Amino acid sequence: MLGQSTGQVADAYTQWGFAYKQELTPQTSMLIMLSRPFGLDIHYGVQQSSLLGGTEARVSTHELMGALRYRWDEQWGVHGGLRMQRSEGNVGFGGLAFGAAHGYRVDFRPSTEPGYLLGLSYERPDVSLRMAATYYSAIHHKMSTRENVLPVTTTTSSTSPQSFNLDVQAAIAPSTLAFGQIRWMQWSQFKLSPQVFAAATNGGSLTDLEDTTTYTLGLGQKLSSQWSGFVSVSYDRSKHTNAPSALRPSNGRVGYALGVSYQDPRFKLTPWISYQRLGAADISLVNYPIASFRQSSAMVFGVKLDYTF
Repeated sequence: MLGQSTGQVADAYTQWGFAYKQELTPQTSMLIMLSRPFGLDIHYGVQQSSLLGGTEARVSTHELMGALRYRWDEQWGVHGGLRMQRSEGNVGFGGLAFGAAHGYRVDFRPSTEPGYLLGLSYERPDVSLRMAATYYSAIHHKMSTRENVLPVTTTTSSTSPQSFNLDVQAAIAPSTLAFGQIRWMQWSQFKLSPQVFAAATNGGSLTDLEDTTTYTLGLGQKLSSQWSGFVSVSYDRSKHTNAPSALRPSNGRVGYALGVSYQDPRFKLTPWISYQRLGAADISLVNYPIASFRQSSAMVFGVKLDYTF
């Protein structure tokens, strides 16, 4: 609102996953997966913004999952398993917008807690049809917390969001596959209210997020005996019920992805690239507007390697 640009506030962020799948019997298979499913890395430069300079948030989550799938006939199957999730992070306020809270910092030390997943699948190999619905439980953390305005360590409760995925794929031509996904995440239950901050804000939370539903639709095309390609578009609807916080400087998203796959009898390599268009957002603090973010963009690069042995 002072006419200054905040510059780039989102640093590069890496997500990854390693998975091992084993057929145990003709009807039963298992999966073990270690991943970094989500996180956050936001930082406002001191030189760029007088109102928000020094504000930052870094959250990292790692997860170990073990799951079993049982097929009771050629079409239907069930899957389920356990998850162990480790979360940690820190948040700091800086800039004139935060007044007396300028310089406040809180560190959340690692917390590891269990969760679960449950799902149902349906397949028709003759038409390359596959549908899978999976529910991921919320995971409740109690994190050892250190606020720089307190000489002692306290405990903060936090909940990683529950989510639901619906995945569908089907052949629409001999060499063409359509696929889609609906993913719902209950981010509104993710609250962070450390002791001093909560007391000063009448139980307020460092986070103020809304539930999200992401829609993805794509096409895959077989190009040769070893090569195939795909395109997809993803959409998150923009929300207007609450003003986003400085830790979430966007509202809505449209993503376009393009990738290819090379496959031989032993391995499959799939590199892909995605362009993400992030919606404009007005940032408020205690209902007072402090910044306007125009539409922005992000580039995402990824690669997936499958090896059979």
